[in-house]
Amino acid sequence: MNQIMFDSSTGVLVMAIAKDGRMIDYSIRIGKKDHAKYIVERMDQMIKRKHLTLDQIDEIVVGYGPGSYTGLRIAVMVAKMLAYTKNIRLRKVSSLYFLTSGIEGRVSPMIDARNGNVFGGIFDGKTIILEEGLRGYDDMRELAKTQHAKPYLIDDYHYEIDTQKILDMSEIVEDYHHFVPNYLRITEAERNLK
Repeated sequence: MNQIMFDSSTGVLVMAIAKDGRMIDYSIRIGKKDHAKYIVERMDQMIKRKHLTLDQIDEIVVGYGPGSYTGLRIAVMVAKMLAYTKNIRLRKVSSLYFLTSGIEGRVSPMIDARNGNVFGGIFDGKTIILEEGLRGYDDMRELAKTQHAKPYLIDDYHYEIDTQKILDMSEIVEDYHHFVPNYLRITEAERNLK
């Protein structure tokens, strides 16, 4: 079974192709809020490098947040569009888990959410120790300390993925039409409106 996996919740677009969960190719691109411009092209290049076609992809696994509002919308929209039009099974997984799945042991992944805040949680393998949430950076570090978890701030250069673990932790999306990103907070425009 061929899987394509991707996440654009941060400044880095991380993409991989796996066969039965084992990574066979990957693509990394550090962007400047321009993932939409490159996501489909990068996916196409990677599929062609492995001499595959989109019709040979059995599953799409997408990191659906939390993270960058625009990045999440891009990833989820591309995943939904491909799953729907090509009749490919769609799976979702936490972006925090996706981007730290390659780290052994108990980890507390964090994505910068600005103004001293992070999107964070705590995972120990496939066990969720602390649900994802929007928290203060110092509060999240303290929670990591009390839970004996390695604090890990995800950025353009700090992420580690394991495609088998991503696949194992992912959940099937039953209804493509109502699948939305896990934003964890309202947008800045919505906050300003209030």
